[in-house]
Amino acid sequence: MLLENDQIPANASQPQTGRVERRKTRTRAALLAAAKTLFASQGVESTTIADIAEQADIAVGSFYNYFATKDDLLAALLELTLSEQLAALQMRQAQVDDPAEAISIAHRHLVEVAQRDPDWAWLLVRLEVPHRVTSVVLGQAARRDLQHAIEAGRFAVANPEVALMASGGALIAVMHSLLNGDLTGEVACDHAEGVLRSFGLDRTEAAEIAHRPLPELGETESKEPT
Repeated sequence: MLLENDQIPANASQPQTGRVERRKTRTRAALLAAAKTLFASQGVESTTIADIAEQADIAVGSFYNYFATKDDLLAALLELTLSEQLAALQMRQAQVDDPAEAISIAHRHLVEVAQRDPDWAWLLVRLEVPHRVTSVVLGQAARRDLQHAIEAGRFAVANPEVALMASGGALIAVMHSLLNGDLTGEVACDHAEGVLRSFGLDRTEAAEIAHRPLPELGETESKEPT
């Protein structure tokens, strides 16, 4: 016997809705993962929407249910990957009090991520626009970190914006050289030392700060001042 409308449970469609949303979430994640791999391996310009759909194992037409263009997907991918790393490095920065060390941590963290996740690093490098590192997601945080250090008297730079761009460009260059196998040794520390020296620290102090142990992820309590 058919139920009257008022006899149908109010939540009858919820399980189906939940399944649809989970499927959409999985498909979107698959598109982002496919794009990350393809952009890293062959570049953004050489990658087509058809390539991404095939890698994600979905129909080409389904792509447009999630992103209007390849550029929209790229923007989402950048925001996702950079936001994840920003959250992680800020978790580390929260454990120190010295603004110079906080900047060292940020650069060391990003270089170490590049070593662990070459696809992520190639994504940034192949964009061939180093300013994205300082203008998309990470930009405002990096700018605040630098300004904080300047106000605290830790750094002396002629032009903060130029200094920020230079450090971002150096980061991309180091990542590129790492991916090509041109660098060995304590690359993350050496890069951080160079950044600190470019911001005005002397060689001895920059080296000491850059070689301090990186705070572990997951520890959120700040260290006591020394």
